[in-house]
Amino acid sequence: SEDKNGKSPDRCLVDPVFFALIQPCPKNCIPKPSAFMDKIKRQYVTLISLEVFIFFTAIKTLASDLSAPVNMGTIIVTANSTAPDFQTGDVDTEQTPAFYSIIKRKKFEGKIEGLSQILKQEPGIQVRQSGGMGSFSSISIRGSSSDQVNIFLDGILLNDASGGGVDLSNISLSDVGAIEIYRGITPANFAQSSIGGVVNIRTRRIKRGIKSSITTGYGSFNTRKLGAFINYKPGKWDCLISGDYLGSDNDFRFLNNMGTVFNKADDRIERRHNAEFDQKNLLTKFGLDITDSVRIDLLNQCFLKDQDLPDWKNNRSTRTSFDTRRDITAFKFTADDVGPIHLNTSTQVYYGWKNEDYDDRLGQIGLGRQHNIYHTRRCGTNIFLEWLNNWNTVGLMLHFQHERYDSQDQLKQSNPTESKRNLFSLALQDSLAFFQDSLIITPALRLTHLRDRLMGTRSIFSGVQMPGSSREETHFSPQIGLKYRPLSWLTLKTNLGRYVREPSFFELFGDRGFFLGNENLKAEKGVNFDLGLEANLFPEWPWLRHIHIDCAYFHSRVNDLITRSFDARGVGKSVNISKTKISGIETGFKMDFLKIFRFIANATWQDTENQSDIKAFNGNRLPGRYRRSYLERIEAMYDGLKVWSEIMEEEGVYYDTANLLKAKDKEEINAGVSWQLRSALLTLEARNLKNEQYEDFNGFPMPGRSYYFTLKYSF
Repeated sequence: SEDKNGKSPDRCLVDPVFFALIQPCPKNCIPKPSAFMDKIKRQYVTLISLEVFIFFTAIKTLASDLSAPVNMGTIIVTANSTAPDFQTGDVDTEQTPAFYSIIKRKKFEGKIEGLSQILKQEPGIQVRQSGGMGSFSSISIRGSSSDQVNIFLDGILLNDASGGGVDLSNISLSDVGAIEIYRGITPANFAQSSIGGVVNIRTRRIKRGIKSSITTGYGSFNTRKLGAFINYKPGKWDCLISGDYLGSDNDFRFLNNMGTVFNKADDRIERRHNAEFDQKNLLTKFGLDITDSVRIDLLNQCFLKDQDLPDWKNNRSTRTSFDTRRDITAFKFTADDVGPIHLNTSTQVYYGWKNEDYDDRLGQIGLGRQHNIYHTRRCGTNIFLEWLNNWNTVGLMLHFQHERYDSQDQLKQSNPTESKRNLFSLALQDSLAFFQDSLIITPALRLTHLRDRLMGTRSIFSGVQMPGSSREETHFSPQIGLKYRPLSWLTLKTNLGRYVREPSFFELFGDRGFFLGNENLKAEKGVNFDLGLEANLFPEWPWLRHIHIDCAYFHSRVNDLITRSFDARGVGKSVNISKTKISGIETGFKMDFLKIFRFIANATWQDTENQSDIKAFNGNRLPGRYRRSYLERIEAMYDGLKVWSEIMEEEGVYYDTANLLKAKDKEEINAGVSWQLRSALLTLEARNLKNEQYEDFNGFPMPGRSYYFTLKYSF
């Protein structure tokens, strides 16, 4: 009998092939390591080999023990619509103790929305946006910074070693099949852990048959959207192509106070200048079922964005721009039920590059004239193995990645440098099931080893050779989770884990004229704890169909927090001076009633405390984090017609570390209607109906009231 994810104890996926890809640099560009470093590396390789040996020895021993017949008792099989989408390497949500959310595509299908609009509706998540649609957007989970949240695309990490977190506006929803959010704890299925949590963007998956659609939309501020999709699987081979275009002038009206908050004489209503953007996105997938148990997949995702950046005072003559080009190619091999122990494994090899062009040659936004091009190149492999039996599930993730970052100053005002990072990680996880799966204990251990190199260069001023530098770190991050189901409708969870974030190249070496590097930075080290429950009730009442409740208390401490300080000249530098403590409660409620109605409510209360050594900041709240947030949403669905409205509130946000600049409390009312008429889906949305303008970032307003219309036709 299969479980909800389509797996069974005696039939699992496997790939016996291990792939290792290491691209060595020429000997003349990397200093020779010391004998001491060679010794550490040898010991490190020995340790990894020992871990793998122990892993497979344990599997072989347990497999022999399980050869005898086992009385499994009564097994209840229930249907699950997501079972066909489950693939090797996916997190088994029936077993994981993590607090998670899965947002399916039907929630945002046919809308003109960005990823930030979708994520901020979940409890424990805050999204900050620097303007209208397409502008820079960052995420915070349970009071973390955006650097402390890892974002993956089909298991491929999007966070660059160059730093700065992931800009959510650079991820197109046209590619997305589902969004997975894991708060606090990081399952071993992902190559790297993080202090805040994990967001996995799962691209659309190929389904049997032929399906296609086209989407077009238009809205306020000359916002336009055009997309197309085709899925074709006639037999053993298949393909999927999804492409879209999204653009907006972002010329919304707002009150410009000219940077003088207390002087009302110069305030005036203006349109936003130089805030337009255009982006194009293309996802291509090809797959082949070699046999019923072996499959290969090839993926390519290409993203292009041209974006103009407005200045703080909304100057009409601003010509600053920031353009992005990104491409990711991945090859994946999976197999089913290979070998006597029935391993389940997936091997993924990928290569990606990103070019960013920041052009402020007139010095209208930053300090001084700048025109920099940033190149990022990365290649790597993920090897995931999983073995299931009647009482436990053992998982192993091996990950290697080589990343190269190069900053080129087009104005020749500073010395361009090249940085490299080699990263290897191993995660071992075991989910032990007791009392007929009512109790699941999941211990895990993650080992991460990295080496950073800043290559030497010749000074453009004196011609003198500037030496390079290097650093090497190894971290162990243990974690444990417990999931207990005392009743069929009630689940209790708790997790405890240690996490590490290495400083980025930007923080270590600096690559801007007004920001210095600090090679003595220590890694951030955090400890996360959470405790909570989930309840799913199906009352036998004609007017009430389903009630879902989840509630969690979370607490985290981060030592050696990396912060940025600036001197009197405005020159910045990253330093380890702060400690932080974050605690809070997140809750969610969903109720389906009277056959056609659904009510959703989320609430998060969190307290972020800066425990810095600097007395002026000690005890203050962390900037950019809300203290309270709420969401109330009501939906009505009848015969293809859906009407909804929602209220979103955020309170208690400060812009600065000193807690002198308090942001305006936010109350946003949105509404919409969609109508599925045979093959056509029509959607009308109205956002920010109160026409109140807010600033997630001080001096960068977001739009007021806006309207959007989309039409999707499926063939």
